[in-house]
Amino acid sequence: MPSLTVKLPATLDKKLRATALKRGEKISALSRRALQKEIAEGAPDFAKLAANYKGMFHGPRDLSAREGYGR
Repeated sequence: MPSLTVKLPATLDKKLRATALKRGEKISALSRRALQKEIAEGAPDFAKLAANYKGMFHGPRDLSAREGYGR
């Protein structure tokens, strides 16, 4: 398996080591799982991000339907 060297801020390193110790697993296994999760999630879904604002705004759904639009 290829290896990867990553520089972490001290606070993140401390949290990573504490979490691995608490779960009784190796740091490398925890890191691999976290990276896989991050990559699998990909870019944020706009619909999920905007869900809290649904129905908050009023107006026509299609501005091109407004009379005189584009003149």
